[in-house]
Amino acid sequence: MRAFYQHLEQSLLECGEVVLATAIQQQSCCFGAPPAGNGSLDGRCQVSQALYIKGQLFPQQEALRSFWEQRFLALDVSSLPQLVLIHNYMVVFERIRTRPRLVICGGGHIAQPLAQLGSMLDFGVTVIDDRAEFVNEARFPTADVRIQCPFANALDTLAFDEHMYFVIITRGHQYDRLCLETILRHPFAYVGMIGSRQKVALVMEQLQQTGFSAELLAQVHAPIGLRIGAQTPAELAVCIAAELVQVRSQRPCASFPAGAFEQLQQDEPLAMATILSKDGSAPRGCGARMLLNREGKLCGSIGGGPAEARAIQAADILLQGEKNAACLLECEMNNTDAQQAGMTCGGKLLVLVQALSE
Repeated sequence: MRAFYQHLEQSLLECGEVVLATAIQQQSCCFGAPPAGNGSLDGRCQVSQALYIKGQLFPQQEALRSFWEQRFLALDVSSLPQLVLIHNYMVVFERIRTRPRLVICGGGHIAQPLAQLGSMLDFGVTVIDDRAEFVNEARFPTADVRIQCPFANALDTLAFDEHMYFVIITRGHQYDRLCLETILRHPFAYVGMIGSRQKVALVMEQLQQTGFSAELLAQVHAPIGLRIGAQTPAELAVCIAAELVQVRSQRPCASFPAGAFEQLQQDEPLAMATILSKDGSAPRGCGARMLLNREGKLCGSIGGGPAEARAIQAADILLQGEKNAACLLECEMNNTDAQQAGMTCGGKLLVLVQALSE
């Protein structure tokens, strides 16, 4: 089981994106019927998975290759995620990507709180600046990468892709334009530049004169961030982070929580909870994951509240049983305790909890 996830991790490092398929066969009742209510694990099931990477199929169990070949032949990868019922199986198809990368150009007063927020929001954070005193571990302890060299050289070291988010907040107009001009020559998910409307208009005019199209320049978020009346560095970081989340939410794709693959390499009994479907209002959607041990949550979240509490309880039970045991939990987000606390969402989640053996 864990070898499968090691293959998934390696594939993400090499390709940046894979399709993960999960087939679930419920054991204790007719497939498709609701799992048992809160406090029960009567929804036990068997799980098999497969990876689809650049046209190649990698089933977890070779005996099921023909099953997966038929499934992937009929799959429209442009419409993921998908949950379908096939005979007595529920099959979930997801597009899995590496964590989106946030590159902060400039290590000044806004960059510090923004780097912290970026890490909290599950971005892989890179900070670049040409001044050693402005890009170091003391200033950016949560950053994954810190690059101290001229901005053009720093950007040239990056492996650009369409899932990268760039925030340009350097100390000067000339550096902002240099960074923006370099970034616009590559793929990106988001690029934003700080500055007054007058300064932004001047930069855009200059770049258009050098050959950048109006359509491309229109993709730049400038002035940067959501308009919330931010003034202090921390407030400005919040408005930028909010815009990053807004853009990311329009590009639905699942990813594994930060630290999950590192934890999977440890010699410790682990379980994973994954949201398979959502009906109505709930904090997190399909593909949200949480890795657990016998003491509770390690990393990730499926939204907190009763769903997360039930997943933790189920993981503890499964980890005491047979290898690779799994169960389905149908979690109502409107229980009595939540209603009394004013926290009810009113939605329903279908959550898969798997014990992950070696």
